[in-house]
Amino acid sequence: MIAWITLTTADIEDYLVGAQVSALRTAALSPGQGDPVSEAIADISAEIRNYIRGCSSNVLSATAGTIPPELKRHAAALIIEAAQPRLKLRLSDDQKDAAENARRLLRDIAACKYPVASPTDPESQPADQGATVTPTISGRTKRYGRDSQDGI
Repeated sequence: MIAWITLTTADIEDYLVGAQVSALRTAALSPGQGDPVSEAIADISAEIRNYIRGCSSNVLSATAGTIPPELKRHAAALIIEAAQPRLKLRLSDDQKDAAENARRLLRDIAACKYPVASPTDPESQPADQGATVTPTISGRTKRYGRDSQDGI
């Protein structure tokens, strides 16, 4: 088990070049407008959690917005891609490849092909989740059978 992480703008800046970091901080925002990168972080984190939820053997952290730490760089690639149009930046070929690799990995996670770390604070599971229910078939009592049809 490992503590999942909540991404911040500072985490994303670790994956950007200088001009892109500057653009993050000075993007043309209207007065009172929220930080587009923070919004992208929240959206991508939620999307990653949905992919993780897609595999029934994965367990989510009870802390909303957190992701497994091994997915940090993949999340960063998707966040940069999501924020790019708003910030009017051109993605490098490496950044485009990183975003595509991240999407491929998320599909593998949802298909249970790539395990993720279990969180230290797992979501509570309903008591009946995972329980196998075997349907019972009740038959009717036969009124007619071989013995009762003898002589017809």
